[in-house]
Amino acid sequence: CARDARRLSSLAGEISGAGHLFLPADLARMEDIQTFHDKVVDTFGGLDILVNNVGAVLKLENFFALSDEDWQDSFNINLLASVRFSRLFIEDLRRSEAPRIINISSIAGSRPGKIFPHYSAMKAAVSNFTVSLANTLAPDKITVNAVSPGPVWSQSWEKQAADEAGISGKDAQAVAAAIRSSTSAGVPLQRMGTPDDVAGLVLFLASDKASWITAANFPVDGGILQNPY
Repeated sequence: CARDARRLSSLAGEISGAGHLFLPADLARMEDIQTFHDKVVDTFGGLDILVNNVGAVLKLENFFALSDEDWQDSFNINLLASVRFSRLFIEDLRRSEAPRIINISSIAGSRPGKIFPHYSAMKAAVSNFTVSLANTLAPDKITVNAVSPGPVWSQSWEKQAADEAGISGKDAQAVAAAIRSSTSAGVPLQRMGTPDDVAGLVLFLASDKASWITAANFPVDGGILQNPY
């Protein structure tokens, strides 16, 4: 489920076999979340694992450039969407033999910088919400955990590179390479992450191997946070 129907169609072409559902939706809208929930239950009869991988910076600016509307938009997509999805699917998860909720947070939630403070604040809220919900759902044996990626090269980074190239007149690939290089310099493992780096941990938390793990937040950041606790 994502906003971009074109990208969903492309993904559908990469995945073979039956049992998949691809539904475009604006997850800042309750109506679209409700539609997705109903379609999932109608198609599959229930749900075992909910991955709230909902998030967007929306505006790459500092505090003084952000309006009330920017903060509200960030709240709707980065926090409220996960709250709404969780609320809708809890009854379905209660009927599962191995129910899981996995929220994708960010290390920006515990290590905010000067830019996009609205995004960082909402991701901090997602991590906090994860622990609260884990305690609420523990009697139902529904585990709830968070995964907090560091700098993972994704569409938002591609857009940033394209925007900078448009302003500077430089080649977009050269700008992207420069961003990768400068960002990697601050990572102990000396590279940006990939979606696969995050997906491996999500798969583990969704598996039976993680049945006794809940209310935890796992950084996947190449060693940036370095928190021994």
